[in-house]
Amino acid sequence: MSILITNEEYRQDSYALLNQYKESMSYLASVFNDNYQKSESVTKLSWKSFAFYNKCIKSLQANDADSGLYFFQEAKQNERHGSEGFRVSGFYENNRKEEIDLVVDEIREEASGKISIGFISAKVAEVEKAKLIAGIELLKAQSIDLYKEAEILIDEIVLTGPGDEYHVRSASSFNLLGLVLIWADEVHSPIYYAQQVVHEAAHLRLFLKSTDDRFVLNPENELYAAPFRLDARPMLGIFHALFVLARIALAMSGLGKIALGKLAEEALEKGRVAEKRFFATAAQIKRDGVLTPMGQQIFDECLQEITKISPFRNIYDDMLENGF
Repeated sequence: MSILITNEEYRQDSYALLNQYKESMSYLASVFNDNYQKSESVTKLSWKSFAFYNKCIKSLQANDADSGLYFFQEAKQNERHGSEGFRVSGFYENNRKEEIDLVVDEIREEASGKISIGFISAKVAEVEKAKLIAGIELLKAQSIDLYKEAEILIDEIVLTGPGDEYHVRSASSFNLLGLVLIWADEVHSPIYYAQQVVHEAAHLRLFLKSTDDRFVLNPENELYAAPFRLDARPMLGIFHALFVLARIALAMSGLGKIALGKLAEEALEKGRVAEKRFFATAAQIKRDGVLTPMGQQIFDECLQEITKISPFRNIYDDMLENGF
C-alpha cells in the first residue's frame, strides 16, 4: 500500500511499534525485577520513553546493567498517558539535563559533530509558537488527512534557537522517534513552519515504515554526491530526501491555493523549489539506487504524483539523457 498519499496504515504501524515497545519493556521489567505493567492508557509512544528505551538496550548490549536500569526507569517514567495530540515546547536552558543530553547526543552522532543546536528564550518561543500553530492550521485546512497523520506521528515539536554557523533548521530521527526540532526565528512565517512540519513528518513516516522494509539495497557505507548538498550521503538518505520533497511539493501546491497574499506566494515558491529538487533527486536514484519492491513502489508513485502537478519533469528526463 502506498504511503505518499497518506492513509490509515500509519495508525496500524504506529500502534504496532507501541505494542512492541510495551512487550519489550515488560521483558526488561522481568530482567530488572521491576513491577512495570503494560498500561492501556498509554496510547501513544513518547519520544522520551523511546529514546531512553533505546539507551537501555545499548547499555545492556555493552554489559552495563546499572546504566541499563537507569534508562529503563527513565523510559517508564516518561510514558505518556491519555491524549494523542502533539505538544509544542522550547529547547530551554533550564530543561532537564537528561533530556537536553538526549537531543544533543543524537545530533552529535547523526551529524558527526558538524551541526549545533541552540537554546531558545521563552519570549521568542511564545511568539514563534503562535506562527507555528497558524501554519499547522493552514495544513489542517489544506489536508485533514495529512494533519491527522502528523498528529499521530509527532509526539512533541521543540522550538530551538540558533547555534553556531551550521545549526539545526529542522530535525528528527529514529532513535528519538516522535520528536521534531524546528529552528524558530522572527523572520519565519507560518508557511515556513508548515513546511518544516511536513518535512519532518515525512521522515517520521519513513522511519516508522523502516521497521518493515529497508527501501534501498545500496551498502550503507557507499556514499553519493547528493543533489543540492555539499556532503556525500548514503542512498537511504537520498531516498528519504525524495519522499520528503514529494510531500513538500504536494503540500505547498495545496497551500498556495488556500493561503492569502504573500503567504500564498511563499507557498508556491517553496513548492517550485521542492519540485525542481525532487526531479534531480529522482534522477540520481534512478541512476544509482538499488531499491526493494517497497522502495520502488514509493519511488514510482512519487514520480507519478509530482509529474501531475509540476512543469519541471524535464529536469529528470534531461539529467538521465544528458548526464549529471
